[in-house]
Amino acid sequence: MKICRFRISRFAGLASILSLFLMTVVYAGQAKPPASAKSAAAAAKATPESIASGETIFKRQCQMCHGATGMGDGPAAKTLKGKLPNLADKATLAKVTDDDIHELVENGKKSEIGNMPAFKSKLKAEEIQDVINYVHTLAK
Repeated sequence: MKICRFRISRFAGLASILSLFLMTVVYAGQAKPPASAKSAAAAAKATPESIASGETIFKRQCQMCHGATGMGDGPAAKTLKGKLPNLADKATLAKVTDDDIHELVENGKKSEIGNMPAFKSKLKAEEIQDVINYVHTLAK
């Protein structure tokens, strides 16, 4: 009888430790990465190569709505219910962080003006940063 109680007690102890471990693993899997990790990934330098890459991507993916100079006057913008932000305006860009822009490009946005598509399946994080670096060159 003593041996049976010892085994049950030992089993219960191991089960408790295993449960605690599994709950920790599940919680850790649900936790979001720290903001600094995202900022570090998006903090690529605005090198001439990055800006040139961003310009190419902007022309291919963004110009249709945002226009060649970022003024929100692209051919597809005429079908929207309002005016897109003027990316060539420093005051407009000063209102948002690069992380905000990165999030918007990556995940898109539904608004009363229209829907901006998400580019997370089309662009890598570095390419999105290249576009951000290029957009900063449009602001006057």
